[in-house]
Amino acid sequence: MRASQYHVDLEGFSLEKFRRNLESGEVLPGRKVLKEKIPERFQVLKAMGITNLKELMEALKTKKRLEKFAQESGLSQDYLVILRREANSHAPNPVNLRAIPGVAPKHVEKLAAVGIKHTKHLFDRAKSGSDRAELSGLADVPESDLLELLKLSDLARVSGVGPVFARLLYEAGAHSLAELVRCAPDELCERVNAINQEKGYTQVTISLRDIVYCVEIARELPKVIEYE
Repeated sequence: MRASQYHVDLEGFSLEKFRRNLESGEVLPGRKVLKEKIPERFQVLKAMGITNLKELMEALKTKKRLEKFAQESGLSQDYLVILRREANSHAPNPVNLRAIPGVAPKHVEKLAAVGIKHTKHLFDRAKSGSDRAELSGLADVPESDLLELLKLSDLARVSGVGPVFARLLYEAGAHSLAELVRCAPDELCERVNAINQEKGYTQVTISLRDIVYCVEIARELPKVIEYE
């Protein structure tokens, strides 16, 4: 089993697939430079021996490595910094369970007591119904509440989806990655902002571009949680 499947399989995510995604998909406003000169730049990456996302992330992992790669490849450091951010977005950091709105603090404390403090911890310990039943008894957290928190944790695996955004997606009807992928982005965007206006989770307005980006990333993630 590969690295708990919390993220995409970085080694199996080819450089060519990464290139195609950049060419056809959306990028965040601050990363528009990634849409420029894609064939030329990716030919350079290929010539440098990069074949997949894991190798790219390793090559650019530290400031020293990035500077060396820029010098040897001729690609600018500014471009490589943004490229690294885009690559790293396929493996976002787990979200602390305490940060998710609407989660009972007592449940968070009980889960923390058995070693579950963030979304990846819960993902690794509650994939199946039997796992959840066991964890529910161990932590003294009702299975229904545990399942809701797991669904929120599933959504938080998506790059750009923090604790508040996960709650908004959940309340808008996208209860899992599989459901998020099936949603019509324009309708989901409308529901998300209507809920946010009603409940005031954040002052940020979620754009259709944000929703489309999340759906595209969600398609790449392994759907391994058993909800039935």
